[in-house]
Amino acid sequence: MNTARTNNYIPPDTIDEIRTRTNIVEVVSECGVPLRPAGRDYKGLCPFHDEKTPSFTVSVQKQIFYCFGCQTGGNVISFIQKHEGKSFRETVEWLAERLNISLPSQDAREVANRKRFSSLEDLNRFAVEYYHQQLLTEGASTSARQYLKHRGVHPKTVRFFQLGYAKSGRRDLVKVATDKGFTIQQLVDAGLIKDEDRGPQDRFWNRVLFPICNERGVPVAFGGRSLSEEHQPKYLNSPATVLYDKSNLLYNLDKARQSIYKQQRVLLVEGYMDALMLYQSGIENVVASSGTSLSENHARLLKRFAPEVVIVYDGDASGLRAAHRGLDRVLAEGLRVRIALLPAGEDPDSFTRQHGADAFTELTDRAINLIEFQIQAAIQQQDIHRIDVKAQVVREITETLLNLKSRVELSEYVKYTARELHVDAGVIWQELRDAGLKEEQTPQNIRRAKRAPEKLSPRAQVEIQLIETLIQSPSLIPQVKSKLHYQVFTEPRFSRIAQLLWEASTDEESVDIQALISECPDEQLGALISNTLLRRTPPPNLQQARVEGCLSKLRDFLLQDREQRVRSNALAEGTDEMIILRELVELSNERRALTTHPSEESEG
Repeated sequence: MNTARTNNYIPPDTIDEIRTRTNIVEVVSECGVPLRPAGRDYKGLCPFHDEKTPSFTVSVQKQIFYCFGCQTGGNVISFIQKHEGKSFRETVEWLAERLNISLPSQDAREVANRKRFSSLEDLNRFAVEYYHQQLLTEGASTSARQYLKHRGVHPKTVRFFQLGYAKSGRRDLVKVATDKGFTIQQLVDAGLIKDEDRGPQDRFWNRVLFPICNERGVPVAFGGRSLSEEHQPKYLNSPATVLYDKSNLLYNLDKARQSIYKQQRVLLVEGYMDALMLYQSGIENVVASSGTSLSENHARLLKRFAPEVVIVYDGDASGLRAAHRGLDRVLAEGLRVRIALLPAGEDPDSFTRQHGADAFTELTDRAINLIEFQIQAAIQQQDIHRIDVKAQVVREITETLLNLKSRVELSEYVKYTARELHVDAGVIWQELRDAGLKEEQTPQNIRRAKRAPEKLSPRAQVEIQLIETLIQSPSLIPQVKSKLHYQVFTEPRFSRIAQLLWEASTDEESVDIQALISECPDEQLGALISNTLLRRTPPPNLQQARVEGCLSKLRDFLLQDREQRVRSNALAEGTDEMIILRELVELSNERRALTTHPSEESEG
């Protein structure tokens, strides 16, 4: 791990303390994954993919998890990062707070910034509670309560989402917040007031308020719905602040994240009320873009939580246009994108209230792929038979196809497009190449990519056996490190793990495999290490014998490599045949001695 003192620096000792004091079974269970005892371990249904038979294993003794179905694994830090979509630092902070451990900071500027952010978060929490109480208790909020009742919002939902009401006064929040010790500048910085020529004024008045939280559940802004037609705009959001950037945030993600993980799919709607009412109906894997087009940050954010996005938009002209905005960015992030269009004049809220949650779920289950949607929308154009129109449609679909990550999907959708639009598939491939498609994504290479993966070579089998032994018995790493360089491993994955083990090994301390998993730069490597740890560990004498056997076999492979290099160099340089013969005989004798005395090791 790079221990340079950056703004995100957390001392390794602190991370170790957090990890060792945290019970992974408790954390996994708290995150909504039911576990049952299975011998010394626990098992449950994997939260990272759909399955009916439990293949998700959590080890109490080794404090790791591994899914034998989707090959996902790691320790408690890895689990929280993947399950909750948190960064490494957010994960450590979350676990530290759970254990009441203070995280030291090494940067004075960071301390000041975090103090400022914390004070603004506290101010937003105060505002949420203040506006919520105005809705629940103030007589002036009758119109707001009637509006919510008319829209079908249940009292339980009002409380759960902490909906609020801003009265018609222009300085109500200014007064109560400053009385509580918050400053005018803090209120401006949080976007709650406007500092005008006539003095500070509340930004929101005579509006129903929807608190907007980030994915961690911290309130960062508000959306306000006016209660009179003359009060425009109908919907008013907080301005951009140090806490709130609408291109980085999706409404309701904090409440929907566990349902999204469980279903491996997120429903994306436009408005606050759409998301809130669907959630109230039991459809919890829903977030709202709040009327803004999807950004690259939105796409990356969604990818942290689910592999598939179903876009649900109104079935009118504006809904059709909205369904296209930003979707290429989502595809470019490797997400599957499907479109569910509601009947004309309906939105998710009205459709669900009229037809029920089951009908809405059925509609989203029938959602079609983005490319199919584009093609079908094009076919519905009355002038699709015109050559210029068809050419334009092909160009538009080509732009979408370029963003597909799966080469197999690309090939199949080229066929589908050609069939539906009655054009030659070769023409579409040429359009793709002209638009920048890389050569390795052409049909010939796609067919090559679909072949079954090759089995490990005999040498790679020895390499993985040695790597697994060292992971299970880290005390043997210095012995192997002194005899082999990690670059002798021919399989890239094994070479990378060996490099991590070698770099973590010192004369003073044994390698901490748990720390290695936390710091592992590659999720697949971390899963491979976790899978190895879950296996039954042989006794030390057998582990030592296995290491000696692997070293002997690898040395034999290295000698074979040297023989091959000698022959190749001699052929290229015209070396004297007797010199070559003597060198090859010496190498052959070394190999024979190695076979006769496999436990005698020397430099590789």
